[in-house]
Amino acid sequence: MSPEHPSYWTALRQPHVVRSFLPSILGRSSLAMSGLALVFLLESGSGSFAAAGAVTATLGIANVVATPWRARAVDRFGQATVLSTLGAFHTTALVVFAVDPGAPLPFLLGLGAVAGLSLPPFGSTMRVVWSAALASGPLRTRGLSLDAVAEELIFAVGPLTSAILTALADPALALYVSAGLVATGSGLFVLSPLSRQQRGHRTKRTTEAPKPLRSPGFLPVVVAIMAPGIVLGAVEIVAPAMGAAEGSAVLPGVVLALFAGASALGGLLYGRLNPRMSVERQLLVLGTALIGVSATAGLIGSTPVLVVGIGIAGGFIAPLLIVGYLAADARTDPTVRTEASSWINTAVNLGAAAGSGLLGATTETTAPGTALALCTAAAAVVLLVSAPRRRRAVP
Repeated sequence: MSPEHPSYWTALRQPHVVRSFLPSILGRSSLAMSGLALVFLLESGSGSFAAAGAVTATLGIANVVATPWRARAVDRFGQATVLSTLGAFHTTALVVFAVDPGAPLPFLLGLGAVAGLSLPPFGSTMRVVWSAALASGPLRTRGLSLDAVAEELIFAVGPLTSAILTALADPALALYVSAGLVATGSGLFVLSPLSRQQRGHRTKRTTEAPKPLRSPGFLPVVVAIMAPGIVLGAVEIVAPAMGAAEGSAVLPGVVLALFAGASALGGLLYGRLNPRMSVERQLLVLGTALIGVSATAGLIGSTPVLVVGIGIAGGFIAPLLIVGYLAADARTDPTVRTEASSWINTAVNLGAAAGSGLLGATTETTAPGTALALCTAAAAVVLLVSAPRRRRAVP
């Protein structure tokens, strides 16, 4: 394989990369499993999905609020100190949930906040490791692509694993396994040589210290990345709505599996390309394609077209995330790359929350396809808002 066209295997064979990547996979597997396990466990303990929803919502909000602060701590104090501390707190929170799911609701809400605040940022820290270990260009693109694809697969398989463990035993087992994974993942990750090299930049921060969102050209990228998040969140709700409309309990799982599988395949294929366009233009092209496919499927609205359209749309999600991570790497100072990468995830999560909320509100009065088309229109507005700035930011 020539240096201009390195393989994924070439990226993995770089010194010590696997010793960081595999623990990162373990840690993120825990995050993918714990959400569903927690809902099952809290419902069985309290007898109320409302209580389970309140606790998981608290966890999710705490996670979003804490994301940039955790990332800044990693950039300043280093990966080993921050990830080991967060891993210990998060593991403890999960174990306490498993031990006493019937505790009073205020206690569970507080525990949910602790679990959300202490979620270790395995994704953003691993992307910093990729950037440190791989030369800029096609090789680094391969590494970041592999990371994005792995994350898509993890969050497709994680909930299924959690459901299987719950069915075989009980939700507490799934949560114990999740706690073990995050403890093992964080412990092994911070012991890896590449992670130990990320010791942070402890110089006193001033008003002149680099801030990712103030880096030229980066804020429009963050705004644009909300667009695929909106579609992602909408699909997570439209799939069950399609199943309800068709009277099928299997259809939602099929649709979401197609969406996630297509995303992983799209990420692998896109990682093999060497586009000459700037990251801003790549975002615009990929985002426009995603919106076009999603809107067309929604406007036609028949179930077969929605299934196919959602599957095709999924093929653009991982490539858009890859480009977002490349932009975080290219448009920000090296001393704040953990925080920059975390803003990409935050933007996707905010977009997904907006998409889920909008789809949920519109699907009560409209067909699933129409609701998806309306959400896609919102994603198009977000992309248009950021597009003029991105064009000015093109080198």
